[in-house]
Amino acid sequence: MKLTSGPIWEEMLPADYVVLTDVVLCQRELPFALMSIDVVATGLGRRIYRSEVELRSGALQGIHDSFCAVLVDKICGEIGAYELQQYRRTGAASAYVHYLIAMQRRDRNDLNSLLRAQKSLERSIQLSPDFAPALAQLARTKTLEWLERGSADRTLLHEARHLAQRAYGYEPNDSASLREIGHATLYLHDLAGARELFEAAHEFAPNHADLLVDQADVLTHLSRHDEAEAKISRALSLNPLAPDDYYWIAGAVSFFRGEYRQALTRLSAMESPGLALRLMAASAAMLHDKQAAAAYREQALARDPGFTVEKWQSLYPAPNPDDTAHYLNALLLAGFSRHA
Repeated sequence: MKLTSGPIWEEMLPADYVVLTDVVLCQRELPFALMSIDVVATGLGRRIYRSEVELRSGALQGIHDSFCAVLVDKICGEIGAYELQQYRRTGAASAYVHYLIAMQRRDRNDLNSLLRAQKSLERSIQLSPDFAPALAQLARTKTLEWLERGSADRTLLHEARHLAQRAYGYEPNDSASLREIGHATLYLHDLAGARELFEAAHEFAPNHADLLVDQADVLTHLSRHDEAEAKISRALSLNPLAPDDYYWIAGAVSFFRGEYRQALTRLSAMESPGLALRLMAASAAMLHDKQAAAAYREQALARDPGFTVEKWQSLYPAPNPDDTAHYLNALLLAGFSRHA
């Protein structure tokens, strides 16, 4: 459909896309209201997406937040797909397109994919230095790179925190930048600070499943395992097609609650377990499944031949000595070396 130009377009604030909605109220032949949604590319005056949603008064209030979240995700997804389609057709990439290319790399469980995503995000920021989503995602990849490298040098974590703080400066009401400041802060061993940041982010997006996962992560490090289970269970219910990090953290929550079989079930749902292979080996060892523990250990060491139990202990925050001993003993039981 080609929209005719008219006063609405001339008076509208500059924008690449506009979302138009209209509600048709209940009629005799239609016992519920319908909301139509159009997404328009203003440069072309062309509709790129149209949908209709049923609005039933008895259910709408109870599902309002999740309904809005799904709607926003769908609209953003359609705009993103259209931008990538235009990029493939013309070869012209905006800051947003470079960001989308990085976000398409769902598998960030190896160093090479992280570095490729970083290149796309750096191009995005070069084109638009104040593009907060790209800054926040670049911060996340820096933290994940530190996890992959397993180095005592925490420079990458400080870089991540600085990038996320820049993003927060541009978008102080966006939960993503606070989330990434918290993510880096967690591995800089400031658990209380990380929790405060995740809770502040949660205030801006109370139904954001990713933030529930982060809260579960920091609660696990704080040895508040039942609270962590409540958070991760809620996150998984909100996002049934969850990415790998949900299942990694869910597996850790189960492990520290002594639910080793559940831990393995959750971890096995990961498409690319990566660093979580160590936790899988530990869980199998606690179930006295020596064969499975050995298989997971060999896969983990193939990715990181220099890994030792002592190295893990030096890198990760764990204020509760009992939890630390629990995991370290499980790693030793799985056959990992204590020292280099």
